[in-house]
Amino acid sequence: MARFLIATALVLALARDEKSDLLAAAKKAAEARSCSFRGETRLVLPEGLDRAGGGDPVKFEGKADRDGNAWVKTDAFEFVMAGGKTVVRPVSEWKPLRDDGADVQRLLYQGLSGARPPRPPHEEFATWARSVMTVKRAEAKEMIGDRETRLYEIEFTSEHARELVQSLFPMGKWMDRIPLERPTGSAKAWIDNDGRILKTEISTKIAGSLQGSQVQLVATRTTTFSDYDNTKVQIPDDARKILDSK
Repeated sequence: MARFLIATALVLALARDEKSDLLAAAKKAAEARSCSFRGETRLVLPEGLDRAGGGDPVKFEGKADRDGNAWVKTDAFEFVMAGGKTVVRPVSEWKPLRDDGADVQRLLYQGLSGARPPRPPHEEFATWARSVMTVKRAEAKEMIGDRETRLYEIEFTSEHARELVQSLFPMGKWMDRIPLERPTGSAKAWIDNDGRILKTEISTKIAGSLQGSQVQLVATRTTTFSDYDNTKVQIPDDARKILDSK
């Protein structure tokens, strides 16, 4: 019995240390003066919808700083944020389309999911102190570029999972109007030996009924981070004029 209690205490202590390590890294990332980031958001859709092109990933890249300035470009839009205001313009170019409708569906999905910039990283990481429920550190180490990292697996609270549904799925807050079972939210975070988060993979899963069949939808945003404290956000002059006029 004594050995069991000691083992249980050690497991609980290790879990606390793993969560403390993760939250310390999230706090460090949230307090960084600036950073650059890039990645993609991908949906796993019910059979049929994915073949129509809705499952193609939407790529993004951006820069952000703690002064509230940010630039984000997705497949469909370019965003600039400054002083609590946001301006946007479409990324437009002529493209040939197939006649089977799949390209139209794909572009519609990209337009919808690209119509919101990702939350700036420092804002995202600042929520983890209240939203991370459990943390487990993987035994093996992984390389991100030339940096050795530790992998942490995370489960979020149900409240944060609902926030992820709104931020990762194209319909945003309209998802609240769809009868869905309780969503779940999870993540993976790769942290280097300096306590910097170099990569995250954040996912949310929802289940519901579609035309009488039970389906599951999954949205995953994978992001890599670089140039902590050394990124400079440039606000284009034409965007600055619109921001100043609002």
